[in-house]
Amino acid sequence: MTTRAITKEAPEPDALPRNQRARRDRIVNAAIELLEDQEYERIQIRDVAERADVALATVYRYFTSKEHVYAAALLEWSKTYELRPSASGRNLDSDADRLRYLLARAARAFERRPQLLRAEMVLESSADPNAQALFDEFAQRHVAVLSAALQDTPADRVAAIVETTNSVLATKLRAWARGRCTIKDVKTSLDRTVDLVLPEP
Repeated sequence: MTTRAITKEAPEPDALPRNQRARRDRIVNAAIELLEDQEYERIQIRDVAERADVALATVYRYFTSKEHVYAAALLEWSKTYELRPSASGRNLDSDADRLRYLLARAARAFERRPQLLRAEMVLESSADPNAQALFDEFAQRHVAVLSAALQDTPADRVAAIVETTNSVLATKLRAWARGRCTIKDVKTSLDRTVDLVLPEP
């Protein structure tokens, strides 16, 4: 006889009262901070609770697992990922320029936070449905930002270009995380891919 696992529903952050939302945000930020000097695999839920200055039971009030916490952390961390031409100090007049800028920015972000990349690699195969849902939101947000940069590309080509460049980014970053290439190699591959999918007229 097989038994079906019962999945606890996690409260929607936007539906929480202000004080509870602040507490949940503190937990998420604490989880991100812990990755500054520890690897994802070594961090325990208890460590997150202590850093956030909340009881362990409080963490489990908002999250169903460590993977759920870190999927929320990954999504929160990614919210600053967007096209910001004024901040880049460069003219981003073409789709190739905009796409190249965003891909390089993603590579730099993970270069600064390699532990988040390793956490992402674990979360991709999480069995926690709540973690899966947030990870999917993270992935969809990334795709949406890249797609929005392709302002002059025919609509029927956008999805294929984003899928191709995203695949190269993910593959090369994972190779870098495993010590198989340098971050310079990652950026070179990204530039070559942009040249291939968006050649100069």
